[in-house]
Amino acid sequence: MKLIVIVLNHTEHLEDLLTAFLEIGVSGSTVIDSVGMGRILSHDVPIFAGLRSTFPGTSPVNKTVLTVTPDELVDDVLTVIEDVCGTFEETGTGLVFVLPVDTVRGMGTGLN
Repeated sequence: MKLIVIVLNHTEHLEDLLTAFLEIGVSGSTVIDSVGMGRILSHDVPIFAGLRSTFPGTSPVNKTVLTVTPDELVDDVLTVIEDVCGTFEETGTGLVFVLPVDTVRGMGTGLN
């Protein structure tokens, strides 16, 4: 099992991403409203307000998507993410990472 974490700065892709997940067999994800460090420092901390230009692509709000998937779906999920959202190579577009998961319980998933 793997936990795939997507920090999505271009939130307009969220609905298409979740729909594409369903199409490849990802039956559940959790979506969290999130804000990046650059946004907080450049807008909420007065001493850093002059540094706004050093945080390119700072979005006012992001969505963080969490999904636990079987190992055999990881490549498909990553492909779908790039098909829908792009490669995340440009600064400020977002972030994707994958972590191992030892145990999963709950939600009636049978993913133990």
